[in-house]
Amino acid sequence: MNKFALFLSVFLLTSISNLCGQSPYNLLDLQVRKTDESETHKPVGRSPIAIPILYIDENRLLFDTSCDGCTLQLVNEDGDVVYSIVIPDGTETLTLPSDLSGEYELRIIRGQFCFWGYIDL
Repeated sequence: MNKFALFLSVFLLTSISNLCGQSPYNLLDLQVRKTDESETHKPVGRSPIAIPILYIDENRLLFDTSCDGCTLQLVNEDGDVVYSIVIPDGTETLTLPSDLSGEYELRIIRGQFCFWGYIDL
């Protein structure tokens, strides 16, 4: 009986902690690529590249991972950069311009890596 009570307790605590950790905002699905394959950079380490965790709420980006000093760009379907900013230190929330609407490729450039995904404003 004690094993069953222990199992039930662990199961309930795990379920509750998973529910508490969920965000009410939409998680952005980001991919990673090198900014320029032709440039010579220091070799990439063997550990996996940490992709930033970002959420979006209408035109606000919420950073769950620090992106201090990275460049954030919004690129339209023609490949033109329509918005670009260096993310200030300590940024947790960034409001995108309200005059932008439609689908954009969001890019976060950190050194030789570009983290990218699509957003709809």
